[in-house]
Amino acid sequence: MSLTTDTIITTPNNQAVSIQNIQIGDTIETFNYSPQDGLSKGSPLKVEFSNVTSSAPVSQHIITITLENNTRLISSPDQKILTEGGKLKKANEITLLDLLFLADGSTTKIASIFIEHFKGITHNISTSLTPTTSLTHGNLFSANGMVVADYVLNIGESGYGAPLG
Repeated sequence: MSLTTDTIITTPNNQAVSIQNIQIGDTIETFNYSPQDGLSKGSPLKVEFSNVTSSAPVSQHIITITLENNTRLISSPDQKILTEGGKLKKANEITLLDLLFLADGSTTKIASIFIEHFKGITHNISTSLTPTTSLTHGNLFSANGMVVADYVLNIGESGYGAPLG
């Protein structure tokens, strides 16, 4: 449920900030999804949780998803990504047949998916501290232009229920 530290997050003034530089209290652009309205821009929200998964590089498997426009997202296998129809899918469950939501509201095809060995540091952020399964409370954000779940939406969807902090 984490992203590599060079993943770019969008802030309300359209600045691109590396996830490793996002601090608690910083504001990020968020998104909501509902079957009636599809993907919509949410209110800018403050980051309540920002966590480096380890202070030293860790050896792990990661998923690299490359879109047709050569944009890449590198994440842990359990990081959830918003697919067409509003379904959150773990990175390791996404296939070349899936269409991924982009921050502009469109969907796009995937050019390639690779499982790779990675030695590095990953990071996760969240706009709240309480696990949720709701896609309408600003727990979606743009990571390298793709719409992904924040940490509490990832763990809420996975059935973990304890609040952070």
